[in-house]
Amino acid sequence: MSQWKSIITLLVFLLLPLSAQLQESIKGVTFKTLVASTKDWAGDTLPAPKEGQPELSIVQVTIAPGARLPVHKHPVLNGVYVAKGSLKVTLLDRKETVTLDEGRAYIEVTDKWHYGRNEGVNPVSLIIFYSGIKGVANTIYKDEPEKNKQ
Repeated sequence: MSQWKSIITLLVFLLLPLSAQLQESIKGVTFKTLVASTKDWAGDTLPAPKEGQPELSIVQVTIAPGARLPVHKHPVLNGVYVAKGSLKVTLLDRKETVTLDEGRAYIEVTDKWHYGRNEGVNPVSLIIFYSGIKGVANTIYKDEPEKNKQ
């Protein structure tokens, strides 16, 4: 029986690339990976997922010109797609900034205090994908407990 498990495991690993090729060759359908990484936009390795019931959320955020998000962190894994505009994000512990550009996707930082500012003249539109845990807030605001009920 152990020999059969080894053969089946080998077949699965050999067929995985084939299934990816088949997915990408569906007539009239195009697949494009926007971002895939084991590291966040600051270059740090992503933490292991936390225990609990997984809960996926997709949130659209619109940030007016000149607006600044409060300092916050995400205790869960998440990614962001910048649908419109660009957002300057500052990572507090390193005093680093990165500009998230329109039409690009990014792996967000986890458990790191940061904030974003729209320095443009048009609203910024973000689509955020949270891979959270049921009952755990996706965003925690620093020094603002009333906002931590998200």
